[in-house]
Amino acid sequence: MIITCPACDTRYTLADSAVGPQGRKVRCAQCGHMWWQSPQDDSVLHPDAVTEFHPVPPPSSKTPSSKKKETAKPPAEPGARRRALVGWGAFMAVLLAIAAAGYFGRATVVRLWPPAALFYETVGLPVEPPGTGLQLQNVRSEQKAEDGKTALLVEGQIVNTSETLRTVPTLRVTALGADRQPLRNWTVEPVPPQILPGEIATFRDVQADAAGVLEVMITFDGGR
Repeated sequence: MIITCPACDTRYTLADSAVGPQGRKVRCAQCGHMWWQSPQDDSVLHPDAVTEFHPVPPPSSKTPSSKKKETAKPPAEPGARRRALVGWGAFMAVLLAIAAAGYFGRATVVRLWPPAALFYETVGLPVEPPGTGLQLQNVRSEQKAEDGKTALLVEGQIVNTSETLRTVPTLRVTALGADRQPLRNWTVEPVPPQILPGEIATFRDVQADAAGVLEVMITFDGGR
């Protein structure tokens, strides 16, 4: 049988024989209220006895099977796992390519951004300045008339004074005017691009309309 506390409406379940034909006192375990419970069968219990019951737990709204469905995680799809692996592989390939470019092209990096030289030196990869182991010789410049205009001829040699094969960098020519003020500059590609110890590379360049040029300055640019 199921009885209900008249004070707090808490419901209890107990055997039909627990109350007897004369009824008996019962106490609510939830709020402590006591009342006389009428009998519902012919069982006999002492009328002065007090029985304490515990509340009936409300039925669960979820079955074990539904709870298991909530917590269970769907298995990862093989296609999604493959896509993730391919993505990580591509990311690592990009990082390796950047590192390789920074290592093998460090001379170009330093030329474009000179402060990078300090970083390379710190990590034990010093970058040689353009023209290291090379020397300019027999350099001359001459102005001459061509088609009614003054042209500028610049030529010379580059000798490898080191003991190893050297790449000959691009030369930068700067035209200077009065008070050694730069008028313009341009680059010249020597040939051949690489020379062995003791070998010589040459360069020659003619610039039209060289009016106002009083001097030229030639430096290793390193842009090759």
